Amino acid sequence: MRCVGCDGQASSPLPFRYEWEARRFVLCRCSRCGMISLDPQPSSAEIAAFYSEEYFATGLHGLDRLGTDYESVADTGLDAAVRFLERDVLSAHPRPRSLFEIGAAMGHLLAAGASLGLECGGIEISPEAAARARDKFGIELEGGRIEDLDTAPHRGRWDVVYAGDVLEHLQDPAAAVAKVVDMLAPEGVLVARLPSSFDLLSSRLAIRVLPALGRTVRLPDKPYHLHEFTRRSALHFFRRFFDEVEVDSSLIPPWKLNLKSGTAAYRIKGILHWVNLPVTYVSKRCGDRLVVRAKAPCSRRVVDI
Repeated sequence: MRCVGCDGQASSPLPFRYEWEARRFVLCRCSRCGMISLDPQPSSAEIAAFYSEEYFATGLHGLDRLGTDYESVADTGLDAAVRFLERDVLSAHPRPRSLFEIGAAMGHLLAAGASLGLECGGIEISPEAAARARDKFGIELEGGRIEDLDTAPHRGRWDVVYAGDVLEHLQDPAAAVAKVVDMLAPEGVLVARLPSSFDLLSSRLAIRVLPALGRTVRLPDKPYHLHEFTRRSALHFFRRFFDEVEVDSSLIPPWKLNLKSGTAAYRIKGILHWVNLPVTYVSKRCGDRLVVRAKAPCSRRVVDI
């Protein structure tokens, strides 16, 4: 399987798997750059099925177990979305005037951007979510996959492109980022948020201990994440496209952790998260969240992907 991070051909299986519709998807790590990907990759039809209306209703990150849905959570956080944009996204650019969001869902973040006077646009794979963005906020989103987007109308247009918890869901994140390079204005910035659960101390321990015990862990969700980033693989990946790349690592506080199941493995993870907290605070490593700020595209060169 070709690595989407570096085009490497060698990988090794990790002791983690998904099972869905009588199929097994094993996580494998590239021997060269450390990118983790599903083997086999879900088909395009399977991916479309993942993001049905149910995904935003209750399926996203265990919302069903929390007794709520995506829209309700997002509606209560509109003021927080404005603060998040100003603090964590727009601050990456010296004078942001426009914002494009990849995976815009129901448009809550773009509505926050519009309230700040930004020109806003976005793309969303789910027709139901895109329709809700139009009905709720009057936001017209591009439909479909960012990998397929015709960038001609967007070329050199956007000061900030934001991808929050998106790239790990894409079949070809390299193709997506190559599109972003084309879309960014001079001095434009890509800001990407990525889960990095395989940087955690608990994951590092499990990768060593589980094979010795002859065990693997079945992950509870559908195989939404086609790829998993670590700090190392994220740096390697984004430096293919950008001259300046900053990657910050942080940790979800243990008291906010959604363990998703009550299995022994997840209970151990919860305990180790408390150990992880001071390690990440001091070292800025070994967290479960990455924020990437990528600046100055490499002279808009054609990237070999």
